Amino acid sequence: MANTQFSDTIHVLVYIAYFKGNKMTSQEIASSLETSPSLIRKIMANLKRHQLLAPTHGPTQLALARDPADITLRDIYAILPGQPPLFNVDTHTSQNCPVGRAVPQVLTTYYQEIQAAAEAKMAKITLQDLLNDVTLLQRLA
Repeated sequence: MANTQFSDTIHVLVYIAYFKGNKMTSQEIASSLETSPSLIRKIMANLKRHQLLAPTHGPTQLALARDPADITLRDIYAILPGQPPLFNVDTHTSQNCPVGRAVPQVLTTYYQEIQAAAEAKMAKITLQDLLNDVTLLQRLA
């Protein structure tokens, strides 16, 4: 099963930005993600710890710590606990086989290049871009 931690964290931030100024609870955000409020609270605690979510004055006063245009997907990706690289190389291959010996090393090089390219692209996409897309889709619906 794929790890959705990145997607879920982005979802929480977009939700808070979209409903800026409104009171909101972890239960309401959880219903948008169809998950548990405890997971939302864990995500929000991590966002606060890394200064992407402002300290709150009560459980329903949620706000971003920075303008959405100043938060990139790379910023979000970088704070995820235990976030593995996008691709993992299977290193449990036969050392008696020339392909089994070489493929992990070869793939590692390419995967590092792909990771760097993906992170460079993430650095160009802001939370404001996502918020604009969500708003546009709502207008079109």
